[in-house]
Amino acid sequence: MLLQISLLLLASLVSLVFLRRAVPLAFTNPCGFPDARWAWPEKVFTAGLVLFFLAMAAASAGRPEGRIDMGSLGASLVLYFALVLLVVGFLVFRNFNIRGAFGLGARGWSWALIAGWLLMFLPLVYFVQSLSYAISTPEQGPQAIVDFLLKSSGWQARAAVFGIAVFAAPVTEELIFRGCLYGILRKSNGRIPAIVISSVLFALIHGHLPSLPGLLVLAAGLALIYERCGSLWAPISMHAAFNGLTIISAILWPDLAK
Repeated sequence: MLLQISLLLLASLVSLVFLRRAVPLAFTNPCGFPDARWAWPEKVFTAGLVLFFLAMAAASAGRPEGRIDMGSLGASLVLYFALVLLVVGFLVFRNFNIRGAFGLGARGWSWALIAGWLLMFLPLVYFVQSLSYAISTPEQGPQAIVDFLLKSSGWQARAAVFGIAVFAAPVTEELIFRGCLYGILRKSNGRIPAIVISSVLFALIHGHLPSLPGLLVLAAGLALIYERCGSLWAPISMHAAFNGLTIISAILWPDLAK
């Protein structure tokens, strides 16, 4: 663990050199940030969704870790799909231009830019998360879905986890926390408060204390890439890539995920 943290610290110091220039660059998007009309119904609706996620996290915090099976994974997939339909349906009912509100057209971003930001943020995220795991109590294990993945060897279980982590969760969580919540906070409070508040709430909904610092860093990176690219596709792709890499590393090097 000490060697792992030392190597991650070295990589994090290198990434910080690049982030020092990359972060100001994020706030100078030549294409502009999506300009949506956020009225009080959208604010109340988004607040309700965030409270729903927080309530689920609080409820799961009191249960033993690792109680996940294929049935609960299937239920999670259905829930994510229903939430996306609910958000999109509500915004359409409110006469929102979904494409314009979240910058979903092919504008202002590229895969090369996303890959660059991901590579810059990954060492820092993993370093903060490893340090947090190192100082946490022995009773604090990995996240429940990671624990399930480590204990399951069948392809069906791995495919279900992959489907949730790489497709369902990034689309749903980015739509709600970056698309709606960050967009609302940014318009009413400014960019920096919006990044801080949305990142804290994003970390809290995962209901796992040792992962909270790393998720805070990840969420800030997702907000910055959204700022730079002006398209919600960018944080969705970055979120999916991060989760995919985490799953692959847990399968190939299970000792590092414990």
